[in-house]
Amino acid sequence: MRSLRILWLWLATSFRAAPGLMAMSTVLVAARAITAPLQTYGVSRLVDGIATDQSSTIALGIGIIVGGLAVSFVADVVGWPLQDTAQERMAGRVHADLLDVTTGVPGLSHHERPDVADRLELVRERAWRMGVGAEVLLWAFATVTNTATVLTLLGSVQPLLLVLPLLGATRIWSAYLSSTRQQKAWEDSLPQERLVDRLIEVAKDPRTGLELRVFGLGKVLLDKIFALQTERFQRRVAAARWGGKVDGVVRLAFGLAYAAAVVWIIARARDGLQTAGDVVLVLLLAPQVDQMTGGIAQNVYWVGEVVRSFSRYDWLREYAKENAWQQSVTPAPARLRSGIELRNVGFSYPGSDSAVLSAIDLTVPAGSAVALVGENGAGKTTLVKLLARMYDPTSGRILVDGVDLATISPDAWRSQLSAGFQDFVKFELTAGLVVGIGDVERADDEAAIRAAIARGDAESLIAGLPRGLDTQLGKKFTDGVELSGGQWQRLALARAFMRERPLLLLLDEPTAALDPEAEHRLYEQYAAAARIAATETGGITVLVSHRFSTVRMADLIVVMHNGRVEEVGTHEDLLTHGGRYAELFELQARAYR
Repeated sequence: MRSLRILWLWLATSFRAAPGLMAMSTVLVAARAITAPLQTYGVSRLVDGIATDQSSTIALGIGIIVGGLAVSFVADVVGWPLQDTAQERMAGRVHADLLDVTTGVPGLSHHERPDVADRLELVRERAWRMGVGAEVLLWAFATVTNTATVLTLLGSVQPLLLVLPLLGATRIWSAYLSSTRQQKAWEDSLPQERLVDRLIEVAKDPRTGLELRVFGLGKVLLDKIFALQTERFQRRVAAARWGGKVDGVVRLAFGLAYAAAVVWIIARARDGLQTAGDVVLVLLLAPQVDQMTGGIAQNVYWVGEVVRSFSRYDWLREYAKENAWQQSVTPAPARLRSGIELRNVGFSYPGSDSAVLSAIDLTVPAGSAVALVGENGAGKTTLVKLLARMYDPTSGRILVDGVDLATISPDAWRSQLSAGFQDFVKFELTAGLVVGIGDVERADDEAAIRAAIARGDAESLIAGLPRGLDTQLGKKFTDGVELSGGQWQRLALARAFMRERPLLLLLDEPTAALDPEAEHRLYEQYAAAARIAATETGGITVLVSHRFSTVRMADLIVVMHNGRVEEVGTHEDLLTHGGRYAELFELQARAYR
């Protein structure tokens, strides 16, 4: 069943990308495939006609030869451009489909699982093989057409000669074994390949250049990359050598068998049992049979590669379907009335047995500003990801106005969120678009962008750019401008201000690269925006920060430790309580004193 689905996916993708081009290419490929054996047949008719002095047979032979040349000329002149165009469209369609499928997975679990990461890497690495799927499909069709024609002609001379293509079919078997072994070698070396790619990125990334040179890590990286590459190539070369030896033995056996068949046909012709044209036909078909079996062997390899690639693509589609949270169809609320409640929430990352969060019970009232504090590894960022529904809890529930978040459409819920993160993305776009994509529907609204920039305290940054909002960022581009870490962060903060009335504003240490004064000004802006959102939509602001001068602004402070909620209260309440928050606050205050 799955094999049929994969074959249908291959056919459907090929013809959906360029239906007209594929149909015309199929006809032209079939015409081209039969011309060579038919012209060989024409030569045999011409020889027989000359030998027996039959004008009609001579004319038939010449007609077949000339007709074959004409068909071949037209097929070559018209067919190759059509085929190349169909292949390009197929490649474009495949890459667009892959992007659509991978970005359509609403959660982040597939980024946390090594087995899924390996499969995704294989899909990405071999995507170009799906891109040539249209060409391989046409090759396969041409091979079948050519094979049928050659077998018919050989059978017309002597049915026993049909044994020869069967012997030649052993090349298909050897090609399959070789392909299987090479594929196994490729998959076994995939972890090394991913590591090599990552090390190369580290080696060439300007952001890592300073540290690499300070610690003298250049040679260490190069030696590691070389060792990994050597290990990869040794596996693949060993598999290729094995396949070459098997193919050489098979081809030698086939060549000897065909030589014996030619001698046998010549002997029969001398006895008057075959015509001169039959001898010529068998002699001329000899290289074509070899090419035919070689073509089939090559097609077996490439068909296998394409089928394997589409098999992985099919797996990816099924994985995306299974993890699409299709049961989550409840609309997101337009405003929060009671708030968000976490009931006995626990969470473990995929592939891990250790719990990052355990037995979290927490109520966040609508319209409140909440601060999450605690040491590194306490689970703060993970809790933020659960609130954004990047993951679902492995136990317990998150309720939004009494409705289970797992039942709410993830796209609808996220359309009501805004966020600023410490690990923000440096989108190398124009400065205006870097901010504008914080609200895609208003990404071209200059007034909204400038308002967000003002709230993000980034007006002086934009004013200093050579073309203002139209400045291309990133020095990889001509006239591109590179920003400092703090400047990139200001744009990320402005991006978070694009959605003016979010139901949930998530701020996970978004000002880590800024000085305390700049951070304080920005949080005052966030606090003002949060008060407006609280009044109009019941919006909640969740802040993660290590600076207690900032978190004291919150209505509610949640102290986390080892994945659990240890304390909850206002700044004054927690100081009075004298627990972990008071201890951490005193340590930080002492450092400033």
